Amino acid sequence: MIEIDSRAFGNKIKNIRNSKHFSLRQVSNQSKDETGVAISPSYWSLVERGKRNIPKPQTLKRIAKGLRVDESDVFRMAGLEAPTEATNLTRITSSEMVSVPIIGEIACGEPITAIENVSGHMLLPNNLVKGGDYFILKCIGKSMEPTIMNDSNVLVRAQPDVENGQIAAVLLDDDTTATLKRIKKTKNSVILMPDNPDFEPIVLNEDKPGRIIGVVKMEMKMF
Repeated sequence: MIEIDSRAFGNKIKNIRNSKHFSLRQVSNQSKDETGVAISPSYWSLVERGKRNIPKPQTLKRIAKGLRVDESDVFRMAGLEAPTEATNLTRITSSEMVSVPIIGEIACGEPITAIENVSGHMLLPNNLVKGGDYFILKCIGKSMEPTIMNDSNVLVRAQPDVENGQIAAVLLDDDTTATLKRIKKTKNSVILMPDNPDFEPIVLNEDKPGRIIGVVKMEMKMF
């Protein structure tokens, strides 16, 4: 381990963030781990200004995710040895894994996980997909950035309704177009809200129908 000054580390983090034109809110939203825990913008600012000690390894991993850089790069900047693949992986037996379908183009009128829609499968640990039916859906477009990036894959729990503020997978038009949006319910309509302010909301009502097919649980890394 190399002794690194917290101010020097903070400057490096800030330079990377500025080079990518990310705001503190963006890197915070992008730093969520598998359990949904993120680094707050205020804490991130303190780290950049050298007002906090070098973060712990788990926080460094979230910093790397927020900056969209390799974990090994952030660990080196912190003067730490990058975690190896062997130290990050826990042996999981085949009996502890579940095959989850990856949804490609959606066939009109078919259930979301019908064979016509499935482009492949991904093995996931049982504990990630408890208590329901799950599928993986590819995000196409930038309307949910920085929360969900273009071309990323999300794990969706199949269900016909979600709570206000949750991100849902919604079928539009003739049941062949799926979109990911944050749900806002009103008395007479459901509004699909983008997280990216450059995009307009979509209003679902009698004239423009749609149906919720699931709630987004987490963004997936595809290997």
